[in-house]
Amino acid sequence: MSMVQGIIGISIGVIMLSNVFMSIVKAQNTTGWSTAEVALWGVLGLAGVIGLVYGTFAVFNLVN
Repeated sequence: MSMVQGIIGISIGVIMLSNVFMSIVKAQNTTGWSTAEVALWGVLGLAGVIGLVYGTFAVFNLVN
C-alpha cells in the first residue's frame, strides 16, 4: 500500500468514525439496559478509536 493510499484511507476512516459510527453509538437508547450492557456499549466507541489509531500506525510502518 502506498503512503497516499494510506492517508486517503485514514481520512475516510476518520470521517466515517466521527460522522457515522460515533453518532450511532452515542444516540443509542440505552433505557432499560443493565449497567454492564451500557458499559460495554461505551467501550465500542473506544474500540473504534483504537482501530483508527492502529491503522494510522500501520500506514507509517510503526507496527510489526
